[in-house]
Amino acid sequence: MATVLAVFLGATAPLTAGTRITEVTVNQARGLIQQRARDAQFVILDVRTPEEFAQGHLSGAVNVDLMAPDFEGRLGALDKAKTYLVYCRTGNRSAKAIQIMGRLGFRSVYHMFEGIVGWQKKGFPLSTSS
Repeated sequence: MATVLAVFLGATAPLTAGTRITEVTVNQARGLIQQRARDAQFVILDVRTPEEFAQGHLSGAVNVDLMAPDFEGRLGALDKAKTYLVYCRTGNRSAKAIQIMGRLGFRSVYHMFEGIVGWQKKGFPLSTSS
């Protein structure tokens, strides 16, 4: 129960030495995006398939498909010092992705655990442009 409560409160916990993950709700994620709209050190990472991404994604998101055979390589090529907001459809794939990010040594990761489904339930806008 404490773990579930911590997740809903936006708990921060280390994944591996030097990696911090913060679980955030859709509302918290939207606030982060608005705060950091012009911050080159903040990256929105969508780990769904390219087809899902094309149907609608968070504005400014970068798509790296968790199911692609080269996922770890593509992820490893990203700047580990930047801050990432990671999401998928419902939070399952993104949970796997943040574990890999921790293993690869990313420093700061926010996990939008409700996924884009939660984003849409709130009525927040999606983008279809690349």
